[in-house]
Amino acid sequence: MKTAVLLSGCGVYDGTEIHESVLALLALSQNNLDFICTAPDLKQHHVINHISGKEINQERNILVESARISRGEISSLSDIDKTNISSLVIPGGFGAAKNLSSWAFEGPDGNVLQEVKDLILHCIENKKPIVSLCISPTLIAKSLQDTAYHPQLTLGSTKESSEYDISEIHDAISSIGAESNNRSVKEICIDKELKIITAPCYMMNAKINEIYNNIKMAIDKLSELLDS
Repeated sequence: MKTAVLLSGCGVYDGTEIHESVLALLALSQNNLDFICTAPDLKQHHVINHISGKEINQERNILVESARISRGEISSLSDIDKTNISSLVIPGGFGAAKNLSSWAFEGPDGNVLQEVKDLILHCIENKKPIVSLCISPTLIAKSLQDTAYHPQLTLGSTKESSEYDISEIHDAISSIGAESNNRSVKEICIDKELKIITAPCYMMNAKINEIYNNIKMAIDKLSELLDS
């Protein structure tokens, strides 16, 4: 049994947040947790120049781009055998809100890719722990909308510095059935019943060492849940 790490491309503005994904892989390795990286084999929404922040006229594939992070060791999400997965880790980055869902454009009225939703629901229904970082808890909130599950989630704190409107995002996930919780980059949110661990990471203005500590805290808790 392995932990699935769900990637959404490569680069914070159009794919996976690279720091968060690499630090999550490091923390998994430090906890002696075997993992498998996965991503949808689909065209990503768009490509962003990470210097200028502007869209450029290119087409890229989510799986191919994600393989840059995993050093080529990756499986298409459609090929993953869910029964061999012990848990799930979802790093942030705008890819979670642009490639795995349409949250960046439609907010709570948008959709989640069906195979992403199916993986999340499989974990919830089979009590397999999920670690969700940065903006990716929106995937969980949207996937569990109109179900009997009302997850406890965080996307950051309104009491500390952030370039995002944390209050607006928390209101959005609350509108579709999730319970929002204020957490700083020094804290994680744990839904004990559903075994969901969320950490704000780069939703807050933070240094990379603070991001690592936040992720390590979440992965350490994941390891504890898997041992229990």
